[in-house]
Amino acid sequence: MIHKIVFKQPLAKDCFICGTENDAGPKARFYNLDDGRVVCLFTAKDIHGGHPGILHGGIICSILDETAGRAMSVLSPNTTGALTIELKTEFKAVVPTNVELKAVGWVEEVREKVYISRSVIYLPDETCAASARGVYYRLKDPSKNDHYHKVFPQEPDLSEIDVPDTEGTWMTEMPE
Repeated sequence: MIHKIVFKQPLAKDCFICGTENDAGPKARFYNLDDGRVVCLFTAKDIHGGHPGILHGGIICSILDETAGRAMSVLSPNTTGALTIELKTEFKAVVPTNVELKAVGWVEEVREKVYISRSVIYLPDETCAASARGVYYRLKDPSKNDHYHKVFPQEPDLSEIDVPDTEGTWMTEMPE
């Protein structure tokens, strides 16, 4: 389904996932959608592989974590960040390297100090490859002088994007 992009999220320079100047990372880009979800576009390289041509599970978890964590900013643009308390991940299909992929995240529940989000990584054919449910502690006032976490506004580069329907693509029950 085609969705309008309403905002391109700021990126950091050094972050492993989104760092614009970190050549070791996948240089993920994040966009807020008109339906309240966030979408991440990324292309993992062979150096991110666990096996030749297959993305390492730890990188998959990192993309799912970042996408679910950034979902709060769709609801609250002035969100100052969050810390992951818990991330439960389910792997459903092999995730290839050297292919542009999409991850989609959304907030499921907001509580006083935490929020719960879900995220899904889709293969190019819209197969759900991995999903996660995360619990995040909302930060109130991180240091504004922290170079590593400083984010920089990004110029819009897309106006709309085709994003699969997330209904039924995530875990229905959490593993014990």
